[in-house]
Amino acid sequence: MGEVLEMLSQEFEGKIEVTGIYAREKSVEHAIDLCMKYAPNGFVFTDYDRMLQEAEADYVYVANANHVHHEYALKAMQSGHNVLVEKPITVTRVEMEELIDCAIQHCVYCLPAFSLLYNPLYRQLQQVVQELGTPRMVMGHYAQRSSRYDRYLKGEMTPVFDPQMAGGSMMDLNIYNLCFTIGLFGPPRTVAYARNLGFNGIDLSGTLVCHYPTSVATLSASKDSDGWSHGCIQCEDGWIEIPGPVSVLNEFTVHRRGQEPEQHTLPEQHHRLWWEFEEARRLIEDQQQCHIIVPYVTRVAQEIAIALERMQNI
Repeated sequence: MGEVLEMLSQEFEGKIEVTGIYAREKSVEHAIDLCMKYAPNGFVFTDYDRMLQEAEADYVYVANANHVHHEYALKAMQSGHNVLVEKPITVTRVEMEELIDCAIQHCVYCLPAFSLLYNPLYRQLQQVVQELGTPRMVMGHYAQRSSRYDRYLKGEMTPVFDPQMAGGSMMDLNIYNLCFTIGLFGPPRTVAYARNLGFNGIDLSGTLVCHYPTSVATLSASKDSDGWSHGCIQCEDGWIEIPGPVSVLNEFTVHRRGQEPEQHTLPEQHHRLWWEFEEARRLIEDQQQCHIIVPYVTRVAQEIAIALERMQNI
């Protein structure tokens, strides 16, 4: 949460104001420190329902433990607030459908906080992929040894390694690769997940294989080891390389058959989370300048939930 508050104070001064922060009792002091530093006009609440009633806001940003995203987002929308929900929005398909129905009933927005979906370079990538002929192979790898992994090896449980809290490599990292793929190519026909399990059954690392009519996507992530994070899309008339995690997408290079490589970069540099907050702001304040299509980002989030459910049932 500190990273988000710092980004908002630095890049949205005068445009976005934080009016309330919800914190559990054990985290109140930390929340007060963050509020004083980055949101001096805001208040810290230990009662979520009270915050929804008293803190005037257009959006509620839901970024707590994965397994309660559905509960907190649902309450916020029922109170008339738009929501921007961190990944995964929900743990199950049914929960996702409930959020979509609630958003429609209360005439509010339920937006997935996948910054990739709001990134202008991702829109360029979508166009380039269509120019390169039939897609054949898609690869995404996100390697990031967790700062909490050593504690886990000692038997200490934290949310990111707790199956009951929807932790694990798939939910925390590989879900970005899944979003990248579904956003480009739609829902896969079949999914299969091979994983390395920890002592409590949590997936520490693994590879998700998604089958499409003309292509195969292999999506890997690891929280137990570091490695080379990258992405690659291979089509019949060329291929695309993406350095670093595909969720960041600061640049990509297009290799068309018989031509020199083309470099594509972001038109302007911002914090990686800037795009989602900027488009959410425009959606409320200046829709003519907004680039996102709400049914599209909602559909991607729904298809991700369906894929996760199918994967868990294998």
